[in-house]
Amino acid sequence: MSLRLRIALLVVAVVTVVVVVVGERTYTAAESEFIEEVDLELVDRARSLLGARGPGGAFGLRSIDEVDRPSVRGPGARLFEAIERDLWARLVTADGAVLRDFGAAFETSVAPNDFPTEEALPVLGDAEIGGARGRVVTVSVGDLGFVQIARPLTEIDQSLDDLVNRIFLIGLLAVLGAGGFAWFSAGSTVEPIRRLTAASERVAQTGDFDHPVDGAGGAEVGRLAASFNSMLAALSASRRQQHRLVMDASHELRTPLASMQTNIDVLRSRPNLEPEMHAAVVDDLHAEIGELSALVAELVDLATDVGEEEPVAAVELSAIVEPIVQRASRRGTHDVVLDLRAQAVVEGRPVALARAVRNLVENAMKFAPEGTCVRVEVDGGQVIVHDQGPGIPQADREVVFERFHRVEATRTFPGSGLGLAIVRQVAEAHDGSVVASASPDGGAAVGFSVPTSADRV
Repeated sequence: MSLRLRIALLVVAVVTVVVVVVGERTYTAAESEFIEEVDLELVDRARSLLGARGPGGAFGLRSIDEVDRPSVRGPGARLFEAIERDLWARLVTADGAVLRDFGAAFETSVAPNDFPTEEALPVLGDAEIGGARGRVVTVSVGDLGFVQIARPLTEIDQSLDDLVNRIFLIGLLAVLGAGGFAWFSAGSTVEPIRRLTAASERVAQTGDFDHPVDGAGGAEVGRLAASFNSMLAALSASRRQQHRLVMDASHELRTPLASMQTNIDVLRSRPNLEPEMHAAVVDDLHAEIGELSALVAELVDLATDVGEEEPVAAVELSAIVEPIVQRASRRGTHDVVLDLRAQAVVEGRPVALARAVRNLVENAMKFAPEGTCVRVEVDGGQVIVHDQGPGIPQADREVVFERFHRVEATRTFPGSGLGLAIVRQVAEAHDGSVVASASPDGGAAVGFSVPTSADRV
């Protein structure tokens, strides 16, 4: 079922419930009002009947027998004249027995024990007249018994039937109108979603991420389209980076592979190579294999996003940096010290952050002269590694974190050119940034900064 049809059916269901509830309330209110008017008419009729009493409050009947044989000019004439013009009226005893009908017979739900006393108000109840609904009023006429006057509700039932038909017709028109309006309105609402669906299918088929979708169609749909376009832009950038990584990696791998191939050809073509030359070629092969292994490992780290599967945890940067500084100091080639300016807790991936710090320290130790000091400065969410090496030229400070970028003066040093690229990737994954500048210690100051937990509040 399409989203458009679901929206239309939902609107139809809501409008149908509203129509049914309103129609039922309208019908109930109209029925109550109509019956109330009939009851008022019956009560007025009962009061006019009581007004037919003669002097002393009696109707002039000497005995109950005169009910069956009233004299036109006799004592009971006033009572009969008062009720005989009603088409549905009768005189009953206290136990409900009918003494005389003055019109068509009818049945009533008023029980004898509900009959009113002479001083009480008339009692109203339901009646059945010729199979149709009716209302009846019971009034006391003293010792003679009770008079019941009924009135059918045929006209009211017809009016209520007409009202039901009108409610049904108006409700049907309302439901159809709401359904049609919802159908066309839902069409314009889901149109942007259709565009997003078409764009997703086009991307899946062609792999083309460079065609954003139109964000028109409301705030929510606009945000959805903007998010979709951001996703396309991120995918496009990721693909370009992967393509560039593959191209750069193929270029960087070509050199050690070519050197290894040359050394292997030398060994194969000269089996009786002098021992000194043979050892030099083997050592060169071993060094090339080591650099190639390191390059492949760093390429894998970059391609798989360092630490992306590692859970985020609250950790102090000093707790991550201190073990790395201690291990580097034990190597003995440099004096590596921790310069703790301020402690702070960051929300991050400890293993990834440790890899970034380790790359910074190893990078500084590689370019700093042996025996010099490498200072690791921790200031809140910032880690800066200072060395006393040749430093980074001003022109290279903006691009030193690019993949495979090598400063001209250090191209002869071993390394893949990916260490600082991994540092930037880790920093950006933690919403941070990287920095490269001149160090007051005489060399380079390279590091990263990530937001602390206090910064995120």
